[in-house]
Amino acid sequence: MAAAKSAPVFTMSLMVTGNLLGAGILALPVNLGPAGMIPAAAGIVLVWAIMLASAWILAGQDDLIQGESGGLPTFFGSKMGPAAKWLAVVADLIVFYGVLTAYLTGTTTILTNLFILPVSKPVATLAYFVIVAGLTGFGMSLLRRCNTAILLCMGLTFSALVVMTLGHVEPARALPMRWGFLPAAMPVALTAFLFHNLIPTLCREMGDRAAARRAILYGSLIGLAMNLAWTAAVFCSLPMEGPESTSLLWAYKANLPATVPLSLLLNSKTFTDIGLVFAILSMSAAFLANGTALQDFLLDLTSTYLHTRSKVLIWVLAFLPPLLVSIFYPGIFLVAMNVVGGVGICLLFGVLPSVLLLRQARGAKRLLAVVLLGLFGAVLVFEVAQQLGLTHISPDLKYWAQYTGV
Repeated sequence: MAAAKSAPVFTMSLMVTGNLLGAGILALPVNLGPAGMIPAAAGIVLVWAIMLASAWILAGQDDLIQGESGGLPTFFGSKMGPAAKWLAVVADLIVFYGVLTAYLTGTTTILTNLFILPVSKPVATLAYFVIVAGLTGFGMSLLRRCNTAILLCMGLTFSALVVMTLGHVEPARALPMRWGFLPAAMPVALTAFLFHNLIPTLCREMGDRAAARRAILYGSLIGLAMNLAWTAAVFCSLPMEGPESTSLLWAYKANLPATVPLSLLLNSKTFTDIGLVFAILSMSAAFLANGTALQDFLLDLTSTYLHTRSKVLIWVLAFLPPLLVSIFYPGIFLVAMNVVGGVGICLLFGVLPSVLLLRQARGAKRLLAVVLLGLFGAVLVFEVAQQLGLTHISPDLKYWAQYTGV
């Protein structure tokens, strides 16, 4: 029996890793940049731990294991009442629309910053959108059939990117620290460990709590290793402040993925092409998974409350909002990631699972629930305050100026 269970655990672990590697890994080094390498690494490990804990809470629920829930909002509604259900609906829509917008703006930003295109940025966005949104018509079956090949290509291109940066690595760049900036970077770190929408499917298909949790652990550990390796490679290759277009602070201010300043620094067509392949694979696979899930989510809402199952209506509701935002606000890549992590993820995969555990647990697990609720709640409050202009943490330019060129 043990041998028979090992294959599904491995397969689902790869799906967890694939869901992790979207736009988050490209945004992580840039958004964490002003904090420094050591604070960034500590923040990444902390976020991995709390996201793993929230995933384990969900994977331990009998309703999800037995496939009796109609999705996470319905599940939370059945456990904690209608207010929890509608809070989950709103949070889920923020996550879905936010990540789809990030995938569109991130991919087209890379294309237009590194390549001379014969079309404008809105046209490039529309062309990419037509391809990836069209592929969602094949559903999750296409992604499942191609998942292993996609992950293999992503692993190879990722490894090549890291290796090619080694010639520019300066270990001294990892030493400066600005811990005070770290709270501002936590939302994007949360987005870099987002795979939780996969949990109901994972639980239903595996039908075993222990196996589901092993798949989550193994898949997230691979994601943790890749996020740490990529962050270290970018931090130690790029100066924090220096020549425009090849520094972390420039990328931060310009809302750019990390591959853009690295490509300009290395001035290598090979690196640029490989970086583009990795970005397109990671964000397109994530777009396909989330776009398909969003259509299923909207089908449930429209059939229940609008009494229609129109595929055209669902497609328009799913993809028109992120497309319009991406065209009219093309520089919104990091902003979208912050809203997704600081509001949507904190509510849906942080606060609600923590409250659920607080209700269900006894003893030490209640303490864990309080700690998780406090951590996710702090990120949520801080992000809302940032968006409302009540708090503002910006890079300490005077501090980093003394390390110019390091």
